[in-house]
Amino acid sequence: MLAVLRQRDFFLLWSGGILSVIGDYFLFVALPFFVYERTGSALATGAMFIAETLPRLIFGSVAGVFVDRLDRKKTMFISDLSRALILLPLLLVVAGGPLGLVYAVAFVEATISMFFLPAKGATIPNLVAERDLTAANSLNSLSEEVPSLAGALLGGALLAVVGLSGLILLDVATYLTSAILISLIRVPPEVPDEEPEVSPGVAVSAWSNALKEWLGGLQLIGRDRSLAVLFAVISVATVGEGVVTVLVIIFFRDVLGGGSAEFSYFIAAYGVGGILGGLLLGW
Repeated sequence: MLAVLRQRDFFLLWSGGILSVIGDYFLFVALPFFVYERTGSALATGAMFIAETLPRLIFGSVAGVFVDRLDRKKTMFISDLSRALILLPLLLVVAGGPLGLVYAVAFVEATISMFFLPAKGATIPNLVAERDLTAANSLNSLSEEVPSLAGALLGGALLAVVGLSGLILLDVATYLTSAILISLIRVPPEVPDEEPEVSPGVAVSAWSNALKEWLGGLQLIGRDRSLAVLFAVISVATVGEGVVTVLVIIFFRDVLGGGSAEFSYFIAAYGVGGILGGLLLGW
């Protein structure tokens, strides 16, 4: 696995992913407590997680189809810049602005991530040899799990030092740094079989083909029993995880009398499990 990290372009992609996830977990630890302390409402706290989850439901199965038709490096670069900018309105909320901005920012940021993540995964086979692909995918998984551990612990500690505004600016900085690293990646160009003809008819055909691919994917899930069962199990598990996540915040705050620092230890436990799973997969 270390040999894969010595490959320059993969290392840049991997490092950028780590930085952005660390920044995400800064706010994942801090924002729920901010919303709950400001409103005292479990519903308002749960609504934030709904705003983050809806884009996965609405765009998750569609984004990958369109990413295949876009320049993946540009998609990741623009996604990072966009996510950095979209976080800035949260500074107004901290200063007493309308709480609705939290939900709007969470929804838009999660929507942009739906395009970043498949672009990142689809870029990996273009950066490493086929023999290194399993190790690279394992490292990609670790780049999401290790930062969840570090980001959660750092977020809980830094919140007391720099406050929520400071964490927001740190998250912005991680996205900007990730964008710089991605801009340095040298992705081999994909040469088309023939020069595409640019015309309104071709554009309409491209959208039509994307829609057909998306519908074809849904039909495949319906026809394949294993895939259908897998999607059903993940759906049920995700509902349960969503309920637990909201209740745990209230439990830590009202029952245990803790705060974001204590909650960060709980989130870090998820990161430990993810790290062990990623290492086992690579082995």
